[in-house]
Amino acid sequence: MKVGLYLHFPYCRSRCTYCDFNAYTDPGAEARATYARDLCLDISRQERFRIETVFCGGGTPSLQSPDEMAMIFEQCRRSFDFAPTEVTLEANPGTVTLDGLRRLREVGFNRLSLGVQTFESGLLTQLNRIHSASEVEQAVSWAREAGFSNLSLDLIYGLPDQSLASWQDTVERALGLEPDHLSVYQLSVEQGTHLAAQIRKRELALPPEGRTWKMDQWMRRRLRSSGLRRYEVSNWALPGRESLHNLIYWRDLPYLGLGCGATGFIGGWRQRRVLHPHAYGRFLAEGAVPLIHAERRDAEGALRDLLFMGLRVREGVSWRRLRGRFPTLQQKALEDFFQSFPSTWVQLSSRRVRLTFRGLNFVSSICEAMLDVLLLPTTAGNSAQAGRAEEASALPA
Repeated sequence: MKVGLYLHFPYCRSRCTYCDFNAYTDPGAEARATYARDLCLDISRQERFRIETVFCGGGTPSLQSPDEMAMIFEQCRRSFDFAPTEVTLEANPGTVTLDGLRRLREVGFNRLSLGVQTFESGLLTQLNRIHSASEVEQAVSWAREAGFSNLSLDLIYGLPDQSLASWQDTVERALGLEPDHLSVYQLSVEQGTHLAAQIRKRELALPPEGRTWKMDQWMRRRLRSSGLRRYEVSNWALPGRESLHNLIYWRDLPYLGLGCGATGFIGGWRQRRVLHPHAYGRFLAEGAVPLIHAERRDAEGALRDLLFMGLRVREGVSWRRLRGRFPTLQQKALEDFFQSFPSTWVQLSSRRVRLTFRGLNFVSSICEAMLDVLLLPTTAGNSAQAGRAEEASALPA
């Protein structure tokens, strides 16, 4: 089976105030080396999947040494049919060096995703980021010199007390570095984070809604004029530089998630691994599968996941693929549902349904409304359709 491979690396030098990911303060080189060995053990116990893409996320994967990454990739070659076309490393600009990036290229990484977020030094400090704006520029220069021809930057807007001018400066400085890809997110304040507590205590205040709207509108116009193409709700790329790994998620295709807290989707099953790296290691040492959750989707859930994710992408979802996976699909009901929205939001054709550039801004509202639409007959036999999720890779999107 062809799958994407996600590898989770949980350690960070410090935790960002807005972060609710499965991440932990770095305990040091020895713990990172132990974790790398645990991850190799987990990899060694997998089926022999054909790996199409690799994404190393976290946490801060760039804290791992190039030698540890080389060991992990060598285990991948032993355990999998391993010839991925895209191999991405998430990195904090404050954790990379020229020599380290050169070594990572030799290991097999061909795509680098740098967590920039903002170029305003005061906001970087407020968010507890460990890098400076100048380190971003240095990291990009080193990445290009090391041979990374596919470079992505992450940005966030709507930060506490962020001005429109500050956001415009961040976007312009990011574009000045000539990235191949940008991921641009509006800040989401997650419960349980330090930032949520700061806002609750009124130590910080989010920008007024009108200012955030202006940030968003200005950003879209500026990125469109830059030559980057918006191919997903929050992602922009030069032609041919779209994230192949993330497209696996958005197309609802199979992926294997390994490492503590990693999620995967194989054979119609959603799985999540044990959260804490120490518990993850204990499970593996005892010969146990380090899972804390596994759930098989029913047919209706599988269809909704396909639509909810597929509508986030500019290409949308093809009717051929929908009918191939769900022969009892109530296509007329679905067409009627989409026709209830303005034609400036949704494009319906004989081949596919997709959202317009404007419609992408309303994807959450459209998907929420879809929850009230019956798409499949409620017969017991249809639950078997959920088991056909793995067949998606054989059907063109």
